[in-house]
Amino acid sequence: MEFTSAPYEWVERLTTTLTVADIAFVTGAMLLIHACRHAGMWVYALIALPGTLAHELAHFAVAFVLGARPAFPSLVPVRTDRGWRLGSVAFRVGHARALPIALAPLLLAPLALWWAGALLHGSPWPLRALHIWIVAALVTASLPSRTDLKLALPALAVLAVLGIAVALAWWLL
Repeated sequence: MEFTSAPYEWVERLTTTLTVADIAFVTGAMLLIHACRHAGMWVYALIALPGTLAHELAHFAVAFVLGARPAFPSLVPVRTDRGWRLGSVAFRVGHARALPIALAPLLLAPLALWWAGALLHGSPWPLRALHIWIVAALVTASLPSRTDLKLALPALAVLAVLGIAVALAWWLL
């Protein structure tokens, strides 16, 4: 069997096709999405909709794969004590399965990189602006929410303790 670099071709393509201007436009779009929080809830909800949808679908897909019986994602904004919740997915799990489900939106970052490398550069401007918005929304949505972090924290604490114990045992041997 001959070794091929096919799995890494997308990395090469990404680094050769994305320009500094592309990165600046995506960063600007991310800042614009963030600034829209001050334009009112409905404006922000509409601007952030692609990212919110992707974020909640990531939770749903991982919960479904792990057998956590997720409810279909809700994208109806709901007022909370701390502001607005743009989406949610309900599921039933213990702490072990909660970690991958809570951190599932992190999978959107590689998707955003792929989208940028495959579709952003070379598109005509009206379509390019749409791709910039989608990439910015995916990168923004890849960050776990405060609720996601609270859900993942117990499992992360257990993993940290186990990691320290393994490192200590390895160091003592």
